[in-house]
Amino acid sequence: MSVLVTGASGFIGLNIVEALLERGDDVVAFSDAAMPERARSAFGALRGRCVEATGDVRDQGSVSKLFETHSPRLVVHAAALTPGSQTERAMTAAAVEVNVLGTVRILEAAARDRIERVVLLSSAAVYGESGFGAEPLDEGQTPPRPLTTYGVTKYAAERLGLRYAEKAGLPCVAARLAAAFGPWERDTGVRETLSPFYQALRIARLGGEVVVARRAALDWIYSRDAASAILALLDRRATEPAVVNVSPGFTTEFSAFCAALARRHAGFRWRVAPGEDATVDLHGARDRTPLATARLLREVGWSPRFDAESAFRDYFGWVERHDGPE
Repeated sequence: MSVLVTGASGFIGLNIVEALLERGDDVVAFSDAAMPERARSAFGALRGRCVEATGDVRDQGSVSKLFETHSPRLVVHAAALTPGSQTERAMTAAAVEVNVLGTVRILEAAARDRIERVVLLSSAAVYGESGFGAEPLDEGQTPPRPLTTYGVTKYAAERLGLRYAEKAGLPCVAARLAAAFGPWERDTGVRETLSPFYQALRIARLGGEVVVARRAALDWIYSRDAASAILALLDRRATEPAVVNVSPGFTTEFSAFCAALARRHAGFRWRVAPGEDATVDLHGARDRTPLATARLLREVGWSPRFDAESAFRDYFGWVERHDGPE
């Protein structure tokens, strides 16, 4: 069965494409940028078949042609702009166009072609100011109060997309993804919010020192697990619940990753030093409350394959095989 993945050359998009190909699906990888050559080479050895298509999710003609040419039956919509604090003012219009209008364009084509199921990638960023309480962030109980341009546009895309899908009779689910790290993350010059894990690996490669203000405990999800959860949502035929948190269900300290990295790379230096100039951006002064995962476990039947230590080992091995990070 043919699966369309938008944003296929992005961090999470590449992990989703890889997971689909590993299980033998045919994939249409759609993006505004070419797939990295190392990914193209690695994916060529997998069971499934991948066809690349280049275009812009904002362009109705490009999206219509995409569906007409490739006739996908399932869609994972992962295309997004993720401006951070340094670029969000300049990128506000573009973020609205890609994250909101792009979602509508994909759903218009999906409804016209009677696509069997669509998974929209949303984000934990939609919880915003509600994300710092004592209780896990629940899809049905915690009110979204996004703070950033990215969070606002993802929430708008989620709500508008689900409403459109409901009116069009299109099976659709929104996946609120926790912050991710792992294989295929790279610095494209567009994505400002690179994970602390990627930043630390790059600093280690350059012989520098990681300095952070806190130990930073968050429910980071390993990118291979994120892809696995998205595939589980894609395979599930029930239409409810329409919104599902995607998180490993446990927190990991960034400092634990640094300690593991130090054990693997002699000479790597890191320290927690509040008040000093940090060399790794933790993306905010506070750690968000973990996402609730009862719905993901109960309704979808998914649980993570990797715990923190096995994720670190797998990631280090991947980095060595691919001579990363870029």
